[in-house]
Parts: sequence; structure tokens; C-alpha cells
Amino acid sequence: MTTQNHRPIRDKTTWVSYAQASLFGWFIYGIGASLPFLRDDLGLSTFGVSLHSLLMAVGSITAGLITSWVIARIGRGQLLHFSSFAIAVGISMYLLGTSMWITLPGVAITTCSGSLIIQGTGAYLSNHHGRKAPTVISELHAMAAGIGIMAPLLVGAAVAAELNWRLGLVLPVAAAFVVERVRGKDVSAYGPKAQVTSESSHHDAPGSLPRKFWWTWTTVLCTAATEFALLIWGSDMLRNQGGMGAAASAASLGCIVGGLCIGRLIGARLAQRFGSENIYVGSLVLALIGFLGFWHSTNPLVLVVSLAITGLGMSMHFPLGFDRALRASGNRQDAASARLSLGAGFASGAAPFALGSLSDVYGMVDAYTIVPVALIIAIIVSVRNPVLQKDAN
Repeated sequence: MTTQNHRPIRDKTTWVSYAQASLFGWFIYGIGASLPFLRDDLGLSTFGVSLHSLLMAVGSITAGLITSWVIARIGRGQLLHFSSFAIAVGISMYLLGTSMWITLPGVAITTCSGSLIIQGTGAYLSNHHGRKAPTVISELHAMAAGIGIMAPLLVGAAVAAELNWRLGLVLPVAAAFVVERVRGKDVSAYGPKAQVTSESSHHDAPGSLPRKFWWTWTTVLCTAATEFALLIWGSDMLRNQGGMGAAASAASLGCIVGGLCIGRLIGARLAQRFGSENIYVGSLVLALIGFLGFWHSTNPLVLVVSLAITGLGMSMHFPLGFDRALRASGNRQDAASARLSLGAGFASGAAPFALGSLSDVYGMVDAYTIVPVALIIAIIVSVRNPVLQKDAN
């Protein structure tokens, strides 16, 4: 067998999927840097800021609830097409809102449409690339992180230059229309309109999701809680714990995203060589080590380096966690994607909301205890319930 046979073919639909996922990546990796400035502009309390993470959860959970219904009626291709325009609307509401009654639904719309994009592209690439899907899905998230790293950097740069911080988040609004122009009107390649029959409710095999899937679902919840707890409140930790300025703390969140990007680029190749299960467990351990360095330090350099290490560890959590859950789904990728969105959506909103609420009572450092607890649970569950390649059959 030649080396060429081991490499996925990145055709037009694959590149469009990468670009579309990057729209959501830009917002997700930039919102944490922007929230302190939104709080100052709108005069929000810590609770008001936390509500934005809660509405992010509402958006993701909504996506999980409606995915199967939408795919069954219009197909995966149309779902992806309309999600690009919806994400542009949601980000515009967040950026232009003059009160949280506008920014909150904007966040919900953005995360709902973004979650639909991640579900749709992930399920499509899993079907399209088969055994090479772990590499492609890792690249999908590496692209999203690689482009998304610019968001906190531009937010910080705008503040440092005494410009409006919103300039750092505006790009995906225009880029969404470019993505759909490149995709074109014919979206049938992403999946035809699903046929509802007694054998299958959409593109999936009949039957319920197997038990092993729910173990993988648990680890995705834990890692989503970890990632969003750091992305949403990491900037505040850098300002309060490390004494960094507003612009520097916002830009320094790019260290997490930089670690995510590098890890996903390297991890895709490492997963091919050493096996995705080994890399997945190793990434959980590395994230825990990095976070322990970040947790109690007051040195800005140690905080930033620890964030980069944590980001490097977190880099493979979602792509490999998503892929192993799809492989454990018993050929029920769309149903599995919907359940993953529900779980990850809940965790990504509940964890930052809980962290913000607990920090008012116990302080940010003690509130961050939820991160090592979540990572330890993920390590134990993934080690005891591995997903092998044969589980995909």
C-alpha cells in the first residue's frame, strides 16, 4: 500500500467545510476576549456576562434538538447553506447590540447556527472520508482554530490602538457570504434530502445509539466544560490573577487558540501513526498538566505558557472526541451529532455560568476547581471505555 492511500483527498466540499467551520471558530475563540469590554460598554455585572455563556448553551442545545428534524426535511446541504447566513445575523446582533437583550439572542443565534455547522460538516466529512475521517476532522478544527487565533489578537490590538474592540470580531459576517458564493447553489454533494422510512429517520441506520456512544458523549461533555471555562473566563483570570492589562489579557487568550491550532495540525498526523485513542488520552493528561500550572500562578509568563500547554492538550479533545463518538454510534452519525451538540452545548454554557457564579462567592481560583475535576473524569472514562476501529463497522 502506498503512502498516497493513507492520505485523504481534500476536494472542494472538504475545503468549503473547513472554511465554514472557521466562521464559528472565529467567534468562539474571540468572544472570551471581547466579553470584558462588552461588560464595560453595557455596564453588565458578572451575572450578566455569565448569561451570555448560558445563552450559548441554549443555542447549542437548540441545534441538537432540531438537527434531525431539519435534515429530515431539507437535507444536510441546505442546513449548512442557511446556517452560514444565520451565523452572520447572530454575530451582527452581538456586535451592534446596545443592550444585553440584543446581544443575548445574538449569541444564541450564533451558537445555534455554529453548532449546526459543526454537526453538519463533521457528519458529512465522517461519511465522505471514511477511515481517513479522524485526520480530516482534526484538520477541520485545526483550520477553525488557526483562523480563530486572529480574533483575540485583533480584539487586543484594537483596544491597544484605542479603536473599537468590535473590529476584532466583524470578519466572519462578510466571510459567511463568500463561503456560500464558493459553495454554489448545488448543495446535493453534502447529502440529499433525507427520506423518512420505517428503517431510518434520516441518513442514519435504524435503531438507538449503543451504550459505548454514551461513554464517549460523557467525555465530550467534560472536555467542552474545560474548554469554555477557559475561553470565557481566562481573560479575567489573566487580569486579576496575573495583573495583566486589558489589551494584553485579551490578546493572550490567543495562546490557548495557538496551542489548539498547533496541536490539531500535529495531532492529525500523530493519530495516524500512534492511534487516535492513545493521542486522545494523552491530550487529556497534557491539558490537566497545563491547567495545574495555570491554576495558582500569579506570574504572567507562567500563566501564558501554561495556557499554551493547556491549549495544546485541549486541541485534540473535540476533534477526536467527536470522531470517536461517531465511530461508536453504530452508523448513526446524524443522531450522534445531535446528541453531542446537546451535551456539549449544555456543558459549554453551564460550566462558564457556574464558574462565574461561584467566583462571586469563592473567588475565581477556587471556582476553577471544576476544570481538573472534569478532566480527571474524562481520563478515567476514556481509559475504561476505549473506542476501537472495529466499533465503526
